[in-house]
Amino acid sequence: MIRKPGSVSRRAMAVVVGALFAACSGGPSDAEFIAACMKEGESAQSQMLDREMGITRDAFCQCGATFARASLSADGFRAMILEMQGNRAEASSLTSKMSESEQQALMGVAADMLEKCAGEAN
Repeated sequence: MIRKPGSVSRRAMAVVVGALFAACSGGPSDAEFIAACMKEGESAQSQMLDREMGITRDAFCQCGATFARASLSADGFRAMILEMQGNRAEASSLTSKMSESEQQALMGVAADMLEKCAGEAN
């Protein structure tokens, strides 16, 4: 059996492209969450709250990324990032497409994350 030289490389290329697409479509990364969280912490109001609660922002954001990723759907995780980035209209658009239970979970996770991660970030 004789194979064309190009057929194997085309298959290999298709596998590589498929793997890259799968890796990129997995939703936002923890690094993106942490960057948004750190940016949100730059506001005077956030800095005052962090000082008042004794929170280290970096530790809080690290904990929050792990907690949110484990507790939310990919859309919920994305919506939380958009909200922290100040993209409220885009976050609202995304959450409006979620089921009511997903929306409630997002609100609950935000409160639980604050409680858990603020305690760990002291």
